[in-house]
Amino acid sequence: MNAPAIPARPVNFGLLGPLLVADARGTAIRIPQPKQRIILAALLLRANVTVSANQLADAVWEDRPPPNALTVIRTYVARLRRTLGQVSTRLVSRPTGYAIEVREPGEFDLTELDRFHAESREAAEARQWDRVARSSGEALKLWRGDPLEDIPSNTLHRSTAERLDEMWLEFATARFDADLNLGREHYVVAELRQLASEHPLREHIQAQLMLAYYRCGRQAEALEVYRKVRASLVEELGIEPGLELRELHQRILTADRTLSLPGS
Repeated sequence: MNAPAIPARPVNFGLLGPLLVADARGTAIRIPQPKQRIILAALLLRANVTVSANQLADAVWEDRPPPNALTVIRTYVARLRRTLGQVSTRLVSRPTGYAIEVREPGEFDLTELDRFHAESREAAEARQWDRVARSSGEALKLWRGDPLEDIPSNTLHRSTAERLDEMWLEFATARFDADLNLGREHYVVAELRQLASEHPLREHIQAQLMLAYYRCGRQAEALEVYRKVRASLVEELGIEPGLELRELHQRILTADRTLSLPGS
């Protein structure tokens, strides 16, 4: 009797942390050579799009490519194909360069990130807070560490790190917005305090923390958050807090009853 076949699943690629490659059986493929990791990351960052050998050389050597850079890139790509084994069918040669093919939904974490981003924004516009919490929470789970954590290329880090850091922050604030609108302030106040300490000039995050404190019966701490963020804004940027913070501060001072209601 033949053993039952193991059902195939999508190949898995990931850049939200150390480089991740897994075959259709879920077996992780280790890529020990740094330059091979750079090439694969450069291709993944433009998945399904042709990347020229010159662009790969820029990622590998930045502004100091050797005279035979294009020949060396061909060698590195050939070695990467051998390292990838069965997954090498996704690394295709084209007349003007190379590409990594991502074929199925869910195969690549950055593609999933874009999907969750669209879902979260659509749900927020419809004030469907359960959906916002779910989609933004699932997006945050995709991070396994710092993006491109083991990719030694300043070129790639410069082109992606800021965007991905901003997306992480957007998902985090969206999830907290959802939690506050669902009346979950007691469960998130500690996380919010940590995020607010890491981003002292992000006014919306400070407002989230103020509201969470107030609803938890900690009015004095909510007002202290405002005092600190105002002092930082004035000292570092020479500006007063924006309308959101000023209005929330006034409503807390007057114990506005509607602040105790989720979504108010």
